[in-house]
Amino acid sequence: MVVGTVSTSDGLKYLRNCPKGIDLIEIRLDTLLAKGISPDLIQESMAHRTTPTLLTLRTREEGGSFNWRSRQRVLFFLKFIPFADAIDLELTNIPRLGRVLRTVRRLKRDLVISSHSLKRKLTPLRLRRLLQQFRKTRASVYKIVGLARRRKDLHVLAEPLLNQSHMRLAIMASGPLGTASRISLPALGSRLLYVYLDEPAGPGQPGHATELAITDLRSYTSPKGA
Repeated sequence: MVVGTVSTSDGLKYLRNCPKGIDLIEIRLDTLLAKGISPDLIQESMAHRTTPTLLTLRTREEGGSFNWRSRQRVLFFLKFIPFADAIDLELTNIPRLGRVLRTVRRLKRDLVISSHSLKRKLTPLRLRRLLQQFRKTRASVYKIVGLARRRKDLHVLAEPLLNQSHMRLAIMASGPLGTASRISLPALGSRLLYVYLDEPAGPGQPGHATELAITDLRSYTSPKGA
């Protein structure tokens, strides 16, 4: 599925008029609130959506923009879940989001469980442990973002897609090879491809209308220090 991220007030218009080829619109609530956009405006836009939405509330440790208080974040989740079709929860925060998880189950929303390693690369051992943790909570998709500076870092991220395809994984990289991962890993079975509809929600994220020529791919497929 192609996921189009929205993180500005102008981007909310895509909830009524989604670009062709976008399967799911991600509402980056943390970024929208950090920019001072009214929660009521966001909720109203979601209520009139014509495309399914994925609700995401990142903390700063997860690459988010808003300085959440723990209880405040839970209350925002509970307020917006009825207007979303899928919810993104960070793996490490699930023990603190029991009420949110129960609401997701009760309202029969799809669940994406995420894990972000933005400053440390994922070793094969760390990846295996991460997959074991994922298995403890049922979800529609398990999403992994790992730092990739060299081509061998991408090889490590690709391995679960080849050997654990039954787990419904979405894997992508941050860092210098972030864009390369968004080109290559979906071809290996990564379930979600994130593009932005208004402005990038993360480093290396392409726009929904991005086109690449063969010469553009050279810098991604032949990185220094491979």
